[in-house]
Amino acid sequence: MTTINGLQNGGTAAVDSSRKNTDANLDRAAQQFEAVFVNLMLKQARQAVPDGGLFQSEGLKTFREMQDRELAGTLAKHSPLGIAEALKTFLARGQKTAAPATNEGEAK
Repeated sequence: MTTINGLQNGGTAAVDSSRKNTDANLDRAAQQFEAVFVNLMLKQARQAVPDGGLFQSEGLKTFREMQDRELAGTLAKHSPLGIAEALKTFLARGQKTAAPATNEGEAK
């Protein structure tokens, strides 16, 4: 039989567990958030430098944006500012207080 709209044989839906609340996902999300924050800081610092000159072009501007994005990711991974750790602590605290879901039809 073939799979139709994510349903497998027997009428059950395929379960995607890749987006569950795990520590690894929380770490990755917090690190990505810190990288975005550092990238915004670098972008603002670039805007403080006056444009113009002999070597200014759209290609160079695009290259610098890509370079800043990679630098922000590397800084967040190897020299964190502490934003990711604070975010992980905050989100983990919220996960621990959430009530666990019960199965359908199960009385507690």
